Amino acid sequence: MDNKIEVFKNEQFGEIRTALIENEPWFVAVDVCRALEIGNSSQAISRLDADEKMITLISNEGNKRGNPNMTVVNEPGLYTLILSSRKPEAKAFKRWITHEVIPTIRKTGGYMTDSLLERIQKEPAVIMEFAQALILEKNRVKALECELNTAKPKADYYDAFINPDDCTNIRTTAKELKIPERKFVQFLLREKYLFRSPSGQLLPYNKDSNAGLFIVRDFVTYCYTGSQTYFTPKGKDVIRMKFQKKCGEELLPKMAR
Repeated sequence: MDNKIEVFKNEQFGEIRTALIENEPWFVAVDVCRALEIGNSSQAISRLDADEKMITLISNEGNKRGNPNMTVVNEPGLYTLILSSRKPEAKAFKRWITHEVIPTIRKTGGYMTDSLLERIQKEPAVIMEFAQALILEKNRVKALECELNTAKPKADYYDAFINPDDCTNIRTTAKELKIPERKFVQFLLREKYLFRSPSGQLLPYNKDSNAGLFIVRDFVTYCYTGSQTYFTPKGKDVIRMKFQKKCGEELLPKMAR
């Protein structure tokens, strides 16, 4: 299924195309690289984690630049590209995206461009779509916040008994288990080990079966604050066996605990 693009403009950074995919904002990668003056966009995009980018079909209406299959990045991927830019205005670009574009997308289901305003004038029912999207987003965020708040005491308890040096992030764990990273992420989401937070980060569900499988570490950069999920030795072993059972693929021998 193709994704409808909303194009929004900024005098300083030009046009950025964005798509709302599964209620999350995604940005056309080449547009971001151009705005940030990243010379080798292909190299910069290739360095992103598998869960930070994907190739998607862009509707002809929003894509008049050739190939309809385009690489898009989510919020974490966007911030990674911002960090890789040497452009002094990168911080201003990040502020524009985070303070204006993303909040508007989350509240309305799309950037309030002139084309959207015209749609509302011609089709009054469109405003109901925005209202429903806002209600759904509010409920989703509230549920995820409750999930995170409930999980924190249990996570802190297990963290106290786990050596962080023995834990690895998603990319490294996928390499250790010899599973393609994108396939690994899809498996973790499908089997409800992880969920994608409102900001696009992959975090573990709060349930007894996940106890001791993951730790979550907060991090801060000069323009981004977030959390990253790590797999414990026990988590790698459990995931390995579950993946092998579900997907029927022979993986590495049992992980040492």
